[in-house]
Parts: sequence; C-alpha cells; structure tokens
Amino acid sequence: MMKNFASFTLSGKFPAFTVVFGFLLFALIFPLSAILSGAGIVLITLHAGPKNSFSIVLACIIALALVSSVFIGHATLGAATAAAQLLPSFILAVIFYSTRSLSLSLQAAALLGAIAFVIVSALFPNSDQFWQQALSSILAPVLETGGYNAEQSALLISQTAKFMTGLLIASIVLVHSSILLFGYKLKCLVDDSKQFEQDFQQMRLGKVLAILTVLVGIWAVLGQSSYAAQLCGILSILFFLQGMAVIHTTTGTMTKGKLWLIIAYILVIFVPQAILVIILLGIFETFFKIRERVK
Repeated sequence: MMKNFASFTLSGKFPAFTVVFGFLLFALIFPLSAILSGAGIVLITLHAGPKNSFSIVLACIIALALVSSVFIGHATLGAATAAAQLLPSFILAVIFYSTRSLSLSLQAAALLGAIAFVIVSALFPNSDQFWQQALSSILAPVLETGGYNAEQSALLISQTAKFMTGLLIASIVLVHSSILLFGYKLKCLVDDSKQFEQDFQQMRLGKVLAILTVLVGIWAVLGQSSYAAQLCGILSILFFLQGMAVIHTTTGTMTKGKLWLIIAYILVIFVPQAILVIILLGIFETFFKIRERVK
C-alpha cells in the first residue's frame, strides 16, 4: 500500500501536488495527516531533486493561502501554516539529498533546532508569560477536576510554562526528522531497495553532538537553568532515534525479536519515562558502540 502511495506521488507533478496539498489540507482537521504531506516532499526531493520539490512546496503555500483567504479571510495564516509544515521537511530532505548521510542530516536537524531556540528566546524573552496564560486557560479546569487547588494548579502551570518553548521546538525537530526517515523509507520502497534498513540501523549521531548534549545537560543540572534544560532537550531528542536504532539492531539478533520490538514501541507510547531511557541508550551508543558489541 505504501509503495503504491509513493509510486502515485512520483508519477507526475500534478499527482505530487495533489498528494502533498491534499494531506496538508486534511491536516487542518487531523493534524497527523501532515506527516504524509511532509513525507511526500521528502520523497519528491530524493527522487526528483530540490528544484522540483520546492516548486511543489511553493504551489502548496500559494494554494493554502488562497483557500485561507476565501474561507477565513486571512491568506497570510494559510501561507504561514503551509510553510511551517513543509519547509522544515524540505530543508532536511535537501541536506540528505546533498550529503547522502542520515547521520549528518539528523545532526543538522538538532543544531538547527538549537539555533531556532536561541533566536526565539532572544526575540521573545517573556515567552513564559504567554505559555502561562495559554496553559492556564487549558489546564487549570482539568487540574481542578483532578483534585488540585488553585495554588497548586498555578504553581504547576508556572513551572511547566518555563519549558514549553524548548519542548515545542524539540517536538518539531523530532517530528520532521521522523518524516525524513519515513520519506526515505518510501523512496527505498519505490526502488525495491533495503538501503533504508541498513542506513537506519547504522545511523550514528556522532561524539561531538553527544558531548555537547552532555555538557549542556550538566549546565542545566548544576546551574538549575530552565534555558539550558530546554537546549539539552532539543539537542538530545534525536538520540531517541539512535536509541531506537539500537533496539532494532538488538532485537534483530533475538529469537523472538519482533515481539520484543513491539513491546519496546508499546512502552514508548504508554510509558513516557521510556523515552528518556531510550535517549540515554542512544547517547551511550555513541561512546560504547553497543550495536557492534551485540553483533
């Protein structure tokens, strides 16, 4: 099914635009549909080159701006929404197209996310207040229903607001990096290639990024700095993907490997602490080469 989807996307410019814009539009109702539109851009970039995929991105931005202008009277909102959803995936796809290295592309994603955080923090130094107001309107009623009094709710919301900018950017980095992997997987399906599995299992983010992440983490702990903690989260989030690569490689050597792999994904979905464990596993892999020891 995915191969048919990929083949249709690559069958011409109009099908490519139809797929990317269709899922982009659908994402206004079901946000997860944006993953397919982003993966479509990655697929087109890897297959036809950046110039062709950028023309699709530009067409989608213009089309969503027109739709937004007609229905809500704000063309800028539609253009900004399309750009925010498609351009990060396009940039990562271009980096991968140029370098042919998943590791370098993902390292670039982490560094671009860190740079974006530094810029946003400098431009909006009082973003905590914005997040506190936004969270208060959303979470306060829920917390009160859960048994928190007004003072406890205000304290929890205030503490959470300090980390929301970094959390949002880290989520964006992880989502678009995952979209890059998904788009690459689609490209390999079209080519009847197993290169994706090989590249994913051999992916290594590098000691420079790992050391930088550890140092920023130490800064966050010793300095009790929410700024450093957010920056550490952005730098470290892609080690989750490297940790999952370790798990894929390890379970591949086991008798009931598929069962253990399913259990790992279930833990990720239902036990948030598992994400931190997998991130640490990804960082350890950089220094101790766990996959080579397993093999």
